[in-house]
Amino acid sequence: MRKWIWLGLMLGWAQDTVGIDPRRRLSAYDLERKREKWVFLSYPTAGYDPLRGVGAALVLSISYNGKRSDPTFAYTPYKYYLFIQGGGFFRDSRYLRVFYDTPWIGNRPYRLTLRFTYRDESQGQFWGVGERYFMERLPVYPLSSYEKFLKSPRLSQAGTWETSLAQHSFYISQWQGWIIGERIAERGLVRLMGGARWTAEKLLSLSARQYTLLTPDGRKVSAQQTPTLIDSAAQRLIPLPSNLSILLGRREQRVFLGGAIVLDTRDFEVSPTKGWLIELNHESCIPSLSAHRTTLNLRSYHIYYRSPSEKFLLSGALNVLMTAMYGRALPLTELQVYPRWADGRLPNLLSGPSTVRAFRENRFLSPTAYILQYELRSRVAEARILQQHFVGGPVAFLDIGAGRDKIRPPSLRYLASGVGIGVRILWNMTMVLRADAAYGREGWQLHFTTVHPF
Repeated sequence: MRKWIWLGLMLGWAQDTVGIDPRRRLSAYDLERKREKWVFLSYPTAGYDPLRGVGAALVLSISYNGKRSDPTFAYTPYKYYLFIQGGGFFRDSRYLRVFYDTPWIGNRPYRLTLRFTYRDESQGQFWGVGERYFMERLPVYPLSSYEKFLKSPRLSQAGTWETSLAQHSFYISQWQGWIIGERIAERGLVRLMGGARWTAEKLLSLSARQYTLLTPDGRKVSAQQTPTLIDSAAQRLIPLPSNLSILLGRREQRVFLGGAIVLDTRDFEVSPTKGWLIELNHESCIPSLSAHRTTLNLRSYHIYYRSPSEKFLLSGALNVLMTAMYGRALPLTELQVYPRWADGRLPNLLSGPSTVRAFRENRFLSPTAYILQYELRSRVAEARILQQHFVGGPVAFLDIGAGRDKIRPPSLRYLASGVGIGVRILWNMTMVLRADAAYGREGWQLHFTTVHPF
């Protein structure tokens, strides 16, 4: 009897590991370049952010890919993956990001994803919430001119210097943790996910903060920040959704429980070139059930041209998103992001590096949002430097986003859009380095990060 039990367990193990749908298999080009065993990446970065100024960070990436003889080697980006990034910017900004992922645990159809982030900065952005802010035009164009106008100190009636430099900013100290477990089914094409997100944060107004600024005649003066837009929002002095919750000066903790069902036929999760990803997820804040979010996300990848050697590739990527947050108390910072369970990420909503890239992060916020993005991607160059492998090429993209105060169809009236060009570099088949320059009605925005936008 015992031998039959062991035989049944062995057959079950083999069925789970060998019978993966061939659509999930890496291409011959990618599979040839995927390394066995350990892959280590560590490098310093430096960059510039229009909000935070000059910054620097240190990145560490460790992945274990297993052996080519492993049943899942040709179908997964890695067996274990750890990503750590810590850094900051000169304009009062510090952050830490840790990400861990292990698909097909022990070659079994289970996956575990963990994410931890911390940020402490005075560059939290707030431009308003709701439909009316999509139509509101800045008094001075381009955006850099408007911010220069805000930065200029002026004399108050009391004879002291004051400024509106931080009109659209606030201070935020935020910790976030995320754990996701999933069951992989239907030969690797379906992922059933569940988990929890935890946030602890404190928001403060920058009102009354002192800044050293230059007057029009070139003198350095100490100017005091006047009340900001988030002060007006917290006091309900500007139009906002009635269920929006803005707490200043008090630490708040939230836990969201949720789950998702994902159809995933992509050929390579790190940098897909063909296949689909369809994700339906829902989250609820516990124990109060005061806020809920439901999201439907569709991503499609297709190949237009691939050379016989596969060194040259032209592909397209489409992203369509519909998300709605509702309930009796919607936290401000939850409106700034949307949950992407399939990747264990919280991209910015409607603006920023992963959505409508032609606008500052959190430039547009609304309880209900719609996003349409398209990228034309290429692979035209390959290089090996100091035993490191790089491959990539230029991209062109279009981003469109629309928001509504309530769950309603999108409207052309409440729309933001942008176009742009960029570069993608896949490093050791493990990490995507990207740079994007996007143009919209408020000028140019530059973004540098380490993942595809979608």
